[in-house]
Amino acid sequence: MTPEEYERWHVRNCARCGRRAAKSAERSDGTIFRTCYDRAMCVRGSCPNCRTDRLLPGLDTVGNSICRDCAGITRDFFCDRCSFEGLLLGGRLCERCTLARLLDDGTGHVALPLQPLITTLLKMDRPKSRLIWLRNPNVVRLLRGLATGTIPLTHDELHQETPWRTVAHLRDC
Repeated sequence: MTPEEYERWHVRNCARCGRRAAKSAERSDGTIFRTCYDRAMCVRGSCPNCRTDRLLPGLDTVGNSICRDCAGITRDFFCDRCSFEGLLLGGRLCERCTLARLLDDGTGHVALPLQPLITTLLKMDRPKSRLIWLRNPNVVRLLRGLATGTIPLTHDELHQETPWRTVAHLRDC
């Protein structure tokens, strides 16, 4: 694909922020980019049109956040595992189910001592940072080790793990 073809087929002006870049999604209000899409996927509340409490990824004509049904968005944002409406990750799973899968102790459940970790991770202010952090293979190795018990959940055992910065960041959670 030539740069001209890429420009013609993929580059648009974002309907929300006005920047010109590669499109991420088509909405009733137009083409939106990844940052605007991510921001829209964090908005929850009562839809001003239908009064239901849910995800509000669309915009009405005056710029108020509205639900996907009222915005005419046909994409489904419901988790295939728990039916929570929100940002879906790999396998059409929400963040909580993705974390639960990562922290599965082998029985299909998260070990009780790791439940507070999931709660803390989901309350973080910057979800994008959390998702980028969870892509780190050292983080995945540590979390899976803690979940399965191959790394005991003790100060001494965590102190022996590497890299130390990843362990320190995990401890701070």
